[in-house]
Amino acid sequence: MFSFLLDNWNDFCKKLCKVHKSFTIWFNAVIGSTMVAFPYAQDQWGMLHGIINDVLYHTVFGVLVIGNILIRFKTSKSLTDK
Repeated sequence: MFSFLLDNWNDFCKKLCKVHKSFTIWFNAVIGSTMVAFPYAQDQWGMLHGIINDVLYHTVFGVLVIGNILIRFKTSKSLTDK
């Protein structure tokens, strides 16, 4: 049982060691962080209430979804092959 878990852990680590080369992960990290930061930014800076509205938030979410679809068409290798 322990060797099975250790083998799975080693396989998982091998896949993650090249995660920094993945354009998909970088894209999701940047756009996802932007979406998470919008409500915080509105709470901290009152002047952003007129700039960051639901339309902008939904537009960024649309970019995230469409960007992921397009990147998945581009992606041909797994993380272990990069």
